[in-house]
Amino acid sequence: MHKIRWGDLQYVLTVANEGSLSAAARSLSVNHSTVLRRLDAFEHRHKLRVFHKLPTGYKLTVEGQKLLESALAVESTVKELERKIFGQEMKLEGVLRLTTTDALSRLILGTHLAAFHQLYPRIQLELILTSRLLDISNLDADVAIRPASELPAFFVGTKLCKMAFGVYGAPNYIKGLKGKHPLGAASWLVMYQGTASVQVSELISEEKIVMKADSFEPLIIAAENNMGLIYLPCFIGDSSDILQKVDVEIKHQGTDLWLMTHNELESSAKVKAFFEFMEEAIKSDYNRLSGGGI
Repeated sequence: MHKIRWGDLQYVLTVANEGSLSAAARSLSVNHSTVLRRLDAFEHRHKLRVFHKLPTGYKLTVEGQKLLESALAVESTVKELERKIFGQEMKLEGVLRLTTTDALSRLILGTHLAAFHQLYPRIQLELILTSRLLDISNLDADVAIRPASELPAFFVGTKLCKMAFGVYGAPNYIKGLKGKHPLGAASWLVMYQGTASVQVSELISEEKIVMKADSFEPLIIAAENNMGLIYLPCFIGDSSDILQKVDVEIKHQGTDLWLMTHNELESSAKVKAFFEFMEEAIKSDYNRLSGGGI
C-alpha cells in the first residue's frame, strides 16, 4: 500500500482549484513542468487517473472527485493544526525555557527575571542552570544567556557585552606565595574544560591543579579556604567578601556574553518579548560584567 504524501495532494488540490497546469504553477510559485511531473508521478504511484486532460483544461475524473473530497478534509485539518500552532507561538503565555549559568542566574539575572514576570505573568519560566552549552536545536531550551567566543551555527542572537576575567585568591594565600614568579608556584582550582585551564595555561600545569569542578561555586569556596587561585569572571570574583583580585597580566581577559536562540525559534512571540526585555534590562549590569565593580 502506497502512502499518500501531503505535498502531492497539494498539487492535486491546486490543479483542481485552478483548472490548468499554468494557473496552478503560478499559484504554487513553481514552473509548469514541475506541476505536470508531480501529477504524473502521483497517478503512476497510486495507479489512479485523477484528471481528464481536455483542450479546455483539467477536469477531475469520478475517482479524482472522491480523492478531492478527502483531500479537502485533510487540508482543513492541516490548516486548523497550523492555526493552533501559530496561535500558540503568537501568544505571550506558556513555557519559556532559559538556560544560563548558576552564577549569572544568582548574581545578575534574578532581579531581571522577576521584572520580566511582572510584565508577562502568563509566561512560565523554566531555568536550566548548567555550565555546559545545551543543544537548543534539540529543544533543551528556547533561549540561552551564556558566554561564548562566537555564535554557534544555526543560532541567532545578540552580543550583550564583554565579560572580563581575572585571577582571584584569598588574601592570606596570595601573601603566602613566595619567589620571583609566585603564580607559577601556586595551586590552581579550575573548571572542567573551562576557560581557566585553557586561557592561563602558561601559569597552570596539570600537577598544579588541586581541584576541578563543573561549576564555579565549589571552586570559589575552595579558594576562600586557601586551597589555591582561581580564574573567574570578574563579576563573580568581585562578589566574594573574601577573595582578592591578583594583579597579573593575562593574555585572555574576557569573552562575550550572548543572548541567543535557534533560528527556528526567533519568530516566537515569547522569545521576541524576552529578547527585547533582556537587551535593555541587562545594560545596568555592563559595568559589573566588564570588571568595573559593583
